[in-house]
Amino acid sequence: MDEKINPKKGDFLSDEQAMQLALQEAYKGAPFVSPNPLVGCVILDENGRFLSSGYHHKYGEPHAEVDAYRQLTDIELKNAQVFVTLEPCAHEGKTPSCAKALAKMSLKSVVYGLQDPNPLVAGQGADIVRGAGIKCSEYQGKLKADLEDVAEVFLKNFRQKKTFVAAKVAQSLDGQIALASGESKWITSEASREFVHELRSWYDAVLVGRNTIETDNPSLNIRHPRIRKENYLVVLDPQGKILAKASSYKFSETRAKDKIIFAVQIDVQSADYQVLKFKDLQDLLNQLWDLKIKSIFIEGGARTYSSFLQNKLIDRLHAFIAPVLIGQKNGLSWSNDFAISTLSEKIVLTNVKHKTFGHDLYLTGRI
Repeated sequence: MDEKINPKKGDFLSDEQAMQLALQEAYKGAPFVSPNPLVGCVILDENGRFLSSGYHHKYGEPHAEVDAYRQLTDIELKNAQVFVTLEPCAHEGKTPSCAKALAKMSLKSVVYGLQDPNPLVAGQGADIVRGAGIKCSEYQGKLKADLEDVAEVFLKNFRQKKTFVAAKVAQSLDGQIALASGESKWITSEASREFVHELRSWYDAVLVGRNTIETDNPSLNIRHPRIRKENYLVVLDPQGKILAKASSYKFSETRAKDKIIFAVQIDVQSADYQVLKFKDLQDLLNQLWDLKIKSIFIEGGARTYSSFLQNKLIDRLHAFIAPVLIGQKNGLSWSNDFAISTLSEKIVLTNVKHKTFGHDLYLTGRI
């Protein structure tokens, strides 16, 4: 991952550094902004000295621009430069229009990372700022792919009207996620597992296959020292094998019943949980979209990963790779049921980022 920028007030920042800091700020809101986008904002004075930064903390609360400029006086804002990861909103929703607020200030310039795909904004926010005589332009630097990444869920939701799909894999160096018996605790480190809980909070729902429930009996809730949130759990159980006895598993104790969804391919007369009957995985995703579930986080098992891969339905991969060897002979690969015919069909990750957690390597990229 890129080095963190931690400026003090008055430090000089380049335009690139200002946008990098805005990106850092945006991710702070990841657990709580859905269905809104992650947005960060940085304000410099007219000479490029750092004044303040902010981000969208939570759905329904002030946007990033407001979080940044409310720390400053009118005098400090005079001729200031604003850097924001997404075009300032033009419309009045749960919060006032950021574009209209910025237009009332004596700013030098506004640079936004991406045009907002929301038809209620889509260029109108920038036009409002320009209409007030403030220079306003879309960023065109080297961080463009990172700006797409930070808003990727929101962008897919608006551009394609579809649910965003991420998958998390915890594997050995030789690609195994468990022994053939199903034993998998623990391949990766405690530090990696804590970050997984943070990642869970970034998405509206966790999705797992039936075998994962039966083998590991996981809780699948968010257990993180700084994050309190309950998201949905989707259990892929095509034949309804564990639906009737779901209350005997840990996950039933960690969520309200209305936060648990079973996906089946059989007729179900009655159930204690919401049941979706689906034809195929795309049909399931369409139904989750109709339930306003904007993003899902797949956490196993091998057949589930492979099925989503084979159907080209995964948008982002989060891979945790531990420096251990398990061996294919008695191991279980997460891509065991996925196959390509030629190397030209290989799946390639883009804009790959990596960091370490203890001795583990974390790698993530768009598919």
